[in-house]
Amino acid sequence: MDLVERGEEFSIMHNMLGSCEAGHGGVLLVSGAVASGKTALLRAFGERATAAGALYLQATASAAESDLPLGVMGQLLLGADPLGVDTRRAARIVDLMAESDPSGRTRGVRHGVPMGEIPELCSIVLEKARERPVLLSIDDVHHADSHSLECLLYLSRRLDVSRILVVLGENNGFLAGNTRLRVDLLRLPGCRNIRLGPLQRHGVAEMISGFGGPGWRTRKLVSDVHRIGGGSPLLTRALIEDHRATLAADGTSAELVPGESFVQAVATGLYRSDPATRRTAWALAVAGPEVTLAELGEALGSSRESLHRSLRALNEAGLLDAGWFRHEAGRTAVLRSMDPADRARLEARVARVLHEHGAAATVVVQHLIAAETVEAPWALRTLIEAAERALADDEVELALTCLRVARDTCSDPRQALEIRAALTRAGWRVNPAAVDQHLPELGAAALEGRLGARDTGELVGHLLWFGRFDRALDVLKAAERHGVVACGKTAAGGPRGHDCPRRWLTYAYPGLPASARTCLGVTPEHAQAAEHAPSLERSPHQRAACLMRAVLDGAGDDVVVRAEQILQSTRLDDRTLTALLVALHSLVLADRLDAAAFWCETLFNEAAERRAPMWQALLASAKARIELRAGSLVAADASARSALALVPAEGWGVAVASPIATAVFTRTVLGRIDEAAAQLSVPVPDAAFQTPDGLLYLRARGHYYLAAGRPYAALDDFLTCGDLMTRWEFDLPALVPWRTDAAQAHLRLGDAARARALAEEQLALVGPGGTAARAVSLRVLAGTLVAGRRAALLGEAVEILRERGHRLELAVATDELARTQRELGKVGQARSLARKAQQLAGECGIPVPRVAPTEGAGSLAAERPWPPGTRRNPVELSNAELRVATLAVRGHTNRQIADKLCITVSTVEQHLTRAYRKLDVQRRADLAAKLSPLLGPGGGEGPASHDDCDRLHVV
Repeated sequence: MDLVERGEEFSIMHNMLGSCEAGHGGVLLVSGAVASGKTALLRAFGERATAAGALYLQATASAAESDLPLGVMGQLLLGADPLGVDTRRAARIVDLMAESDPSGRTRGVRHGVPMGEIPELCSIVLEKARERPVLLSIDDVHHADSHSLECLLYLSRRLDVSRILVVLGENNGFLAGNTRLRVDLLRLPGCRNIRLGPLQRHGVAEMISGFGGPGWRTRKLVSDVHRIGGGSPLLTRALIEDHRATLAADGTSAELVPGESFVQAVATGLYRSDPATRRTAWALAVAGPEVTLAELGEALGSSRESLHRSLRALNEAGLLDAGWFRHEAGRTAVLRSMDPADRARLEARVARVLHEHGAAATVVVQHLIAAETVEAPWALRTLIEAAERALADDEVELALTCLRVARDTCSDPRQALEIRAALTRAGWRVNPAAVDQHLPELGAAALEGRLGARDTGELVGHLLWFGRFDRALDVLKAAERHGVVACGKTAAGGPRGHDCPRRWLTYAYPGLPASARTCLGVTPEHAQAAEHAPSLERSPHQRAACLMRAVLDGAGDDVVVRAEQILQSTRLDDRTLTALLVALHSLVLADRLDAAAFWCETLFNEAAERRAPMWQALLASAKARIELRAGSLVAADASARSALALVPAEGWGVAVASPIATAVFTRTVLGRIDEAAAQLSVPVPDAAFQTPDGLLYLRARGHYYLAAGRPYAALDDFLTCGDLMTRWEFDLPALVPWRTDAAQAHLRLGDAARARALAEEQLALVGPGGTAARAVSLRVLAGTLVAGRRAALLGEAVEILRERGHRLELAVATDELARTQRELGKVGQARSLARKAQQLAGECGIPVPRVAPTEGAGSLAAERPWPPGTRRNPVELSNAELRVATLAVRGHTNRQIADKLCITVSTVEQHLTRAYRKLDVQRRADLAAKLSPLLGPGGGEGPASHDDCDRLHVV
């Protein structure tokens, strides 16, 4: 048998065997930590002694048989065939002594035991020694029964004149239940004690060479195995086996990763150790690296001396280094070796001890979570305190776990209500859908006045989030009636400048009745004073409300200053997120896209770093809106998708309208009509249309309808936006330019006069400033005029949009200006502008079709001449005639065309008749040749367009 780093010890044993053969017996005590290689050494020596002609008698003591009289001697004598007739003699003596101690609980030599039989039993061995040398090998002698120990001592005192060698293997980590054996043996002249130490690096390298694969003996692997295994042969062999399994799994030279073999080896070593040592390992693994010796000893209920002895044994066993685990895998393996019920009890004891020693709540709570139920009052307080601390530190999962344990152990109704409110607060940061279950009970408590000011305010916010406006208003009225929430005043015991929920409703939910948005018991003077109070004395929500008021009043530069003040002075958290989003959107409405993008990216990265999915989702939605305005369509679509991936649609409540609106709009502009339609199938709560996000959804859906050839449906959505915004006194063309949107629908329907009126109305509303809303108004108005009057308006629009950074609108306006210049005969300017428009469209991500250039014809839409019979001038075919003719070419019947365009069959026939006359054709089949340049790419179901870039006109 191969032995590693045990040559010196084996040489000592061999020399003692030689002395034994010469007639001078002896005793060799082999001590070492658990699994240090004692058993392997004893067995190898037994094989050597047998080969030398000695009688080899061996036994292994066991804790389970430590109370069995002469259990070890029975193994030595009764299992040896060479003893012959002496075996029956030995059996008789063993049986006699067992009968004299029927209890089987011997811990010493009991009264009544026939001690006179011990000499007779030992004489069997002495007689055999006269024939040939005898080797008595007993492993784990610390578990030997007391009767067998008496026999060993009897023999040991007679070894100097006999050929008997006694070799004993002992785990030096055990308390000496056999102290007398050690004392009596070690004072004998023929007794020696050798201690097996841990393997050194070269010993580990030798084991890797012997049990590992070719090329394994690298400096790094040897170092890692020695560091993790601590020189324990058992752990070293397990690590080699785990490394072999890792290599077999991935086939590469992977890092050393302790696995199942290591776990089993640790468990084996623990259960072969002294019970006190095993319990110390468990307690240390449970308590963690910061535990003190005093705390550990108190949790174990053991003395300082016993604790030191156990820690020393674990260090020698290779599991610990300087009192802590060499590798986290060792700690994990120790925890896995525990019975779950035992661990739960130990966790509870450790939690109690740490609490009594003043440990932080976040430390104690780790044990309370894993412990059996602790019903002491301090445990509940600790769980709640730790949850608040964890939430402040962005450890949301820990906070939720603490609160769930607290909820399950709490018996006080009032405290249980506070815990449920805290669960709602923490859960919303991950997914609001998960907190919906708590709202009914909290709502009932709020109506009875049993909820505090902070929890009531948050409850109102959650109810509004899910569109339960009536319930939210009932809670608000009850809170005001009970004095829990007072507009513009500080709640009892609450922070200075408590928010007024009703004032916030004016801007966040403008669709609510005016009575719901009126602050009860607050005079106009109070409201004005709050409005003009120093900004540092106002909460973020109050400052955001003032900011929205400035936006509605058209304050211009003041909006930018107020928004950046909020963004620079407000830390992101649950209570300030809404205010920060308002500031971002205000910058967007003020056409400060660069600043909005910077702050949004900064806040989004912070939310990701702090692991708050709901924060990330809301900021991703805001990011998508900014990217859409800036013309980064692909990025906007990705951000909208990310928002809905971070939090499922059912968790968004009424706010789901925002990311869906962006996704629908971007996919429509990109020409992915089917994907836009799929987004429209996502349910949006009716309550969403009482919020600004609902307006964005209606606008996006309207442009989808416009692109899909349904101008009447589009017009209905645009006009609905206008009705709502007018009724709410929320008419912001910078948010939703519904007049120009409706004007585009009217143009599609051939009503240029109504389109012109709407565009002029919006132009008057936005005023003379250089805003994007003014540029859009100019562009749409230009589309209702003849070419000679269009150029100046489009030129001004292009300049404004270039300055403001609205690339998508800039691409549209530049394209229309190029076509206008073409109509005016300015071919050079038209060609340059057309190329610029195509470049801008490409930067926005819009797939603009290209036509292969022919001799004398450009490749751009504005550069190509119109074929005969297919002129694009509206005097040839009106929009309505072109739509009907295009659908006819695609194979639709007159009835299908009428249904699709929401007109009568008679109107369809009239349009077709005029189209036949203008295009000089006699039948429907001839239309295809005349209209083919006007059809969308691939002849798909998209609407007929006047040029290849017409999909730009959805904005």
